[in-house]
Amino acid sequence: MNENILQIWDEIKTQLKSEVNPDVYENYFARMNEIYKVSNNSVYLVVENAFYKKRINDGYLDKMNYYLSQFSPENRYKFILITKQDKENDIKQNQPKHYDFEKQTPSGLNPNLTFSTFVVGDSNRLAHRVAMLVAEQLSEIANPVYIFGDVGLGKTHLMQAIGNSILEYKDNKNVVYVRTQDFVEDFVNSSRDNEFTKFSKKFKNVDVLLMDDIQFLESKQMCQLEFFKIFERLYVEKKLIVITSDKKASNLQNIMQRLTSRFEWGMSLDINKPSKAHRIEILKSKINQELADPSIVSEDVINYIADVCTSNIRELEGALTRVLFYCDAFETGITLESAKDALKNVVSSMSAIEDAVVPSQDIRKILSVVAAYFKLSVDNLLSSSKKKEIVLARQICWYIMRGTYNLTWQRIGDIFNGKDHSTVSYGYQIIENGIKNDESIKKNVENILRKLGKDPNAI
Repeated sequence: MNENILQIWDEIKTQLKSEVNPDVYENYFARMNEIYKVSNNSVYLVVENAFYKKRINDGYLDKMNYYLSQFSPENRYKFILITKQDKENDIKQNQPKHYDFEKQTPSGLNPNLTFSTFVVGDSNRLAHRVAMLVAEQLSEIANPVYIFGDVGLGKTHLMQAIGNSILEYKDNKNVVYVRTQDFVEDFVNSSRDNEFTKFSKKFKNVDVLLMDDIQFLESKQMCQLEFFKIFERLYVEKKLIVITSDKKASNLQNIMQRLTSRFEWGMSLDINKPSKAHRIEILKSKINQELADPSIVSEDVINYIADVCTSNIRELEGALTRVLFYCDAFETGITLESAKDALKNVVSSMSAIEDAVVPSQDIRKILSVVAAYFKLSVDNLLSSSKKKEIVLARQICWYIMRGTYNLTWQRIGDIFNGKDHSTVSYGYQIIENGIKNDESIKKNVENILRKLGKDPNAI
């Protein structure tokens, strides 16, 4: 089957070669010669790095699938990354290493979030070391493990690295990763639909429970009681529990004390903002993952990005991705001048944040929390995109900035790349009216405010 699929891919590559720019073909398609697997009508092509994967997915996937449909109508192309470490392991073991998609999917883990892709520095060294020991010895080291820190600093990456390591090296361990928002939503739905047995079954035979963003349990009494029962049972059975939060357990608000006190039974690990040297290492690691020739990004460019993006790792990596896409789209070299052009709106927004009459870290946190909540990047929020989900998230930012800190329409507009004050005012009114008339908008705003440690009734 794979041999036939490879022949088809060769035919499609020939068609692509005759249609796309020669440089595009050489960069993206010429070396793409490996079929990872064919499963559930999906043909998984191996790509070299995340940058190429996104570029092909955004610009050429429809064309590729159109050609594929002429040979094999039931199949569609998808892409998968195989890291350098995976390849080295393949050579050592003299056999191909494949992720078992069916096994990985139930865990909820992202197989790319591993210890090998986590960049260690002074801000996270202890947390990283303990996490590795926990992955090796499970609950014998500490239980629970409580990882806390601000948005975008790598808590989820470290937690998922624990889970992925256990899946790889510990046979027959049932690892379950759960976002607290999803836990709450599933609990509410199961209670409403009288399917509580189905909800409980998910946690019945868990060996390792990874609970992300526990602060979303704030003010949700019934969900807290249910999680307390799950926690108690797993703890007594000596099953590993790993929790992340944006604040210390003692600083969680509106969560019953008997639950927060249990979070402190094991070990609390904090992750702080990375130093410049650490930010540079993170950028270099990301460049090595995304570019076949990392040397095309000069030290000047790396230093510039590290200088202007100081808040968190998510912002840092987002800025690098923006620079790479900008240079690719305009077919320029990755120079300092190009990097400055690519990031000029981002930098001007950061300047506006610094000039605001409230602590800049508070404004950055609003942007980061809202972006994470809607599964967007801060770059998306600051862009001029008119996609519905981005516009809504952006307007919620405006509503919170105005309602919490009473920033002027003009100041908020400056933060968002010079948005007109009337546009900001109108967006604020949309959310204000939505809270009164749309339960979904009200719920989103309340959840975000709680994540920010704010009283939803205070605005």
